[in-house]
Amino acid sequence: MRFWKKKNQVLQEKLNDDVLKGLSDLESQLMAPPTLAERMPGEKGATDYWVEVSDNTGGARYLKTWLARWSGRTTWTGMLDPILLHEGDGEVDMTIHVEPAEADVMMNRLAQRIAVLQADLMRESHPLKVGTMQQEIMDLESQLARLRVNAEKLFRTSMVMTVSGSTPEKLRRVSRSLLKRMGGVGMLFRSADTRQLEAWRHSFGIGKRSEFDDAYMNMESSNVADAFIYGYGGLSHRKGVLIGWDHYNRPVFYDGWDGRLANQHMVIFGRAGAGKSFSIKVITRRSAAALGIRTGIIDPDREYKNLVVAMDGAYAELSPKHENFHRINIYDVEEEEDEHGRILVNLDEAMKAVQAVLFKMVRIFDENLLTGQVKVAIHDTIQDLYNNHWGITTNPNSLYQQTDNGWEKKVMPTLYDHYLLMKEHPELQHVAPIIKLFTREGGDSSKAIFDGHSTFHIGDSQVFGISVADLDDDIMKPLGIFIATKWCWERFAKKNRAQKKRLIVDEAQLMMENPEEAKWLENAYRRGRKLNVSMCAVTQGFEVFLRVPEGMGILKNAPTKLLLRQESIDIETVSGKFNLSEGEGRFLLTASAGLGILKVDEESTIVRIQPTETEYWLYTTNPNDLVEERSTP
Repeated sequence: MRFWKKKNQVLQEKLNDDVLKGLSDLESQLMAPPTLAERMPGEKGATDYWVEVSDNTGGARYLKTWLARWSGRTTWTGMLDPILLHEGDGEVDMTIHVEPAEADVMMNRLAQRIAVLQADLMRESHPLKVGTMQQEIMDLESQLARLRVNAEKLFRTSMVMTVSGSTPEKLRRVSRSLLKRMGGVGMLFRSADTRQLEAWRHSFGIGKRSEFDDAYMNMESSNVADAFIYGYGGLSHRKGVLIGWDHYNRPVFYDGWDGRLANQHMVIFGRAGAGKSFSIKVITRRSAAALGIRTGIIDPDREYKNLVVAMDGAYAELSPKHENFHRINIYDVEEEEDEHGRILVNLDEAMKAVQAVLFKMVRIFDENLLTGQVKVAIHDTIQDLYNNHWGITTNPNSLYQQTDNGWEKKVMPTLYDHYLLMKEHPELQHVAPIIKLFTREGGDSSKAIFDGHSTFHIGDSQVFGISVADLDDDIMKPLGIFIATKWCWERFAKKNRAQKKRLIVDEAQLMMENPEEAKWLENAYRRGRKLNVSMCAVTQGFEVFLRVPEGMGILKNAPTKLLLRQESIDIETVSGKFNLSEGEGRFLLTASAGLGILKVDEESTIVRIQPTETEYWLYTTNPNDLVEERSTP
């Protein structure tokens, strides 16, 4: 009041009476306290018991308080996650009051209860009641034993939930949703009707403790611990890329090149629609801006085109539907630099990648043709193609030839060139016709898309993408994903060890279905650290990774794991492989899109991938969003 009086005195000397009157009215509004009232059904339009808080500027807000009681026999870390991580129109506060119980008194009560139950059990004949009583006796005896040896301590505990909303309807909607979800895990809520105001005050620790004795229950120390949110910790990264917010609304920074990590590799698992590609887009764009990381993306469904184009990157569409489609040649070989700065040609690795592609082509039609002799013959013809027909060896100079204009890079061999050798080999007479289907002589342009010289150039952009969206799902798309990945490895990953790079393989489960491809991808995870490459496998097929040892090898070589919403059929396996608590597992079954658990080595946190508004409309692939955007004037 002193401030207002002093201010008024100054204004009275400078302003006329009308201005002073207006200021007086404003002062009375600003100084007016908010109103706080408990409402009952029928009172001033109320349809339920609630507390109404209103002021002169923000309007009214409606609060309803619930007293919780645990009806289940067990608790787990994260059991209150649906409340703590609630999102929606309303707000939710959870208050837990804990006070020590007198051990001697409680043990006497437990012993008395056991004696009563045993006496009743002798007179009871109904099978269902007998079973219930026997179970309760076992639970009480077990609890009494833990208390006697101090394995557990007993606490009087109350849990109070307060839900608020800007309208009664929002209050009802949020309350109904939470009560249903928590009821499913054994937590029941009783509305503090006729004493809503007192219950709200009780949640702050104000008022008489005796008013809410009925809200307290006995819980052992381990059960009380499960009610607190200690389980998710947080990341210790204080630099890197801001990817979102944790459950405390603290920013989550992530740096894949943090010196404490064994390598910079990552994997992303989640069901369809969980937000995998959206998360990758956020990480990619911000990694380029904040850390200068270059990224290559193998795009199965043309989901990343907007991102690449917006960042002025190169984007190739391996599509027979377009006249000027791009080609990439599986026989391309590039020199690379080892950790000692020496330039060399890893011809053996290049040959293995070509061999894996050819094996896959044959396996598509007849796996029985891949006998030991056939595999050896394919290897020999690849070696013959490079060494004898193109003169390419492990010497980097072998990749160049002298012309009138000086030394120029050799034109690489193609699938058709190799096919000509294969059809002359006596051990490949039954295999060559299959390879022919994938060449220009096969008569099917959609299958011959990888027969020819590369026409796509990465350039110096921060991001590039290769789309295989228009290739058929049964044959060419799985083949295209592997070929594009191998080509990016040669042309991008092996280059410039000083440059931080990331290679993203979406729908990576397709590469786990064949041993050669799976082994190649695992090898990339093993070798990527020395090349300064972060391999990132994105998949909804977690179970596919577990079928083969290469999948487990990838998981072990990826310190960073982003787990988004999972299918119920997979959650038990996911929880076991990633050492998730029961609460974390339950959380991943109901997490909304873009919400998940980020595990970086031994650290773990809940994270909500948070885009800006511009990023959201640039990245979204939700057809409803796209319709809404087109309809907006």
